[in-house]
Amino acid sequence: MPPKKVYWDTSCFISFLSDATEEESNRNDICQDVMKHARDKNIEIWTSVWTIVETIRPKSKYQPLPLPQWADSLDATDANGNLLYPKGKDHLQLIWNYYNRHTAPARKLSEVEAKKIKGMFAWPWIQKIQIVPTIAEHAAEIARSYNLKPADSLHVASALARGCDSIQRWDRDYRKTDALIFSADPTMISPPNLLTGLPLPSSEW
Repeated sequence: MPPKKVYWDTSCFISFLSDATEEESNRNDICQDVMKHARDKNIEIWTSVWTIVETIRPKSKYQPLPLPQWADSLDATDANGNLLYPKGKDHLQLIWNYYNRHTAPARKLSEVEAKKIKGMFAWPWIQKIQIVPTIAEHAAEIARSYNLKPADSLHVASALARGCDSIQRWDRDYRKTDALIFSADPTMISPPNLLTGLPLPSSEW
């Protein structure tokens, strides 16, 4: 049986490279495991060459910000001391966190970081998909039909072009195109008692 083919969205590569926070560390462990199995030819990782561009210009690390001062107005109470809007601040916090996470500016990588990423995409077990006219045209149609961002539609069209079994991603929402190709967070492949890192020769980094 041929190995399973998974398409990695940019967020998977960023998680593979970063473990600065507890959330990133957990994601890093999973992506390290999937990458190890790709290296050992137990699974195939495919991605568009466009992913290289997005990985080189990642968003700045998300830092939670306190609610604006005007949010204190949601603490208003009635004559009996009960909150007028008991769930107001919780709802605002969700919206506030979402806004800040998705509007973070791009971060310029150092030359060392950029070189490291360039080396990673040269690994033979990361199989790259060229942006040819047929894929670009399909991506444009997906963007129009499913109201998807152009870059995301390019990932979907690329995955479909190579017959990938699923798209693996963190954060981004591909549920709109699940009817075309299933999407999900990456998951561990190794049994818990056999988890190992990805020992790569220093020369490859």
